[in-house]
Amino acid sequence: MKILFITNTPPIPSWGGAMTFYRHFCERTDFTISVVTNDAQIKSYAVPYPYLLIDHGAAWVRAAKSRFYLLPHTWDKLVGYWPVPNNVLEFAEAFKPDAIFTVAGSWSGMALLAKSVADKLNVPLIGSFNDWWYYSSLFHPKAASLIEKKFRKFYKDCDLAICTSEGMEKELGSHPNSVVLYPTGATINDEDKEGVFIEPNKTFTVAFGGSLADWYGKMLESLVNAAKGKDIVFKIFGGNPSWSAEFDKYVKDLGIYKGMIPFEQLQMEMKKVDGLLLLMGFDDECAMIEKTSFKTKFLDYLTFKKPIMLWGPEYCSAVGIAEEFDSAEICTSSATEDFLKAILKVKGDA
Repeated sequence: MKILFITNTPPIPSWGGAMTFYRHFCERTDFTISVVTNDAQIKSYAVPYPYLLIDHGAAWVRAAKSRFYLLPHTWDKLVGYWPVPNNVLEFAEAFKPDAIFTVAGSWSGMALLAKSVADKLNVPLIGSFNDWWYYSSLFHPKAASLIEKKFRKFYKDCDLAICTSEGMEKELGSHPNSVVLYPTGATINDEDKEGVFIEPNKTFTVAFGGSLADWYGKMLESLVNAAKGKDIVFKIFGGNPSWSAEFDKYVKDLGIYKGMIPFEQLQMEMKKVDGLLLLMGFDDECAMIEKTSFKTKFLDYLTFKKPIMLWGPEYCSAVGIAEEFDSAEICTSSATEDFLKAILKVKGDA
């Protein structure tokens, strides 16, 4: 099957959604793909497919760097790339896809472009709803209701809607052809099938690997500070940390923060730790995001075969799955001290 990706999240062997698309579409033999994207990160990888890199043009870029930056970003989410750029249409027509695939959440003009191309080529449109529409997005607050309306209509317009969790499908509502499909995790290593034995009372090393933006970096800052003197060693991997400048200096000076590393290296690093931290936000601002998303890192963590300690609200998708499959030590209290107790509980339990 020939799939044309028109997306802001191209399949590349990095982390998160990009990595799960790479596993599903590039490491398998079911699909022949081609990609149109506005993510310049794709140039850093030797990807096994042809691609076309596009942008909104110099005027849009200049406006996005000005004090009126919210306006071009809002335009992107309401109008997108209109009319369809000639080079995109020529690229698509030459490929002759059986279907167009796009990432609809987080929402961007690339999804609107995907629909326009699907309509012009008269082929099915597949939308992957991985995050709620406003996650990590820039837009003018007064346009929020209009953007959400467009996002929800796009879900209805898709010939196939792929929802990353039951929470996403429930929130978006009925659809004649929707399916819940969790992210594709890392390949399970057949070694060490017996599991992991934790030696009680020794120094306990825990790690986090993933986005450090928004509330995640701040949650880790509160946890690391609360754990001082508790014989817990932290290793933090990821990018775009939201923690304070003072804490940034602290974790870098002590070698706690390791930055963003290739996934293969992350796998090796995780073999050296005793436990893994999985965080979901508690604030009202992220409630809808955590109800509807599903963290790829949860599935990756399972393949590392180390105890998972989950800190998140009762309503988040990860807690429901962890409870169903008894796959993590869960703390649903927003108090940092309570999650620290959960970590210490695992530390003392061989």
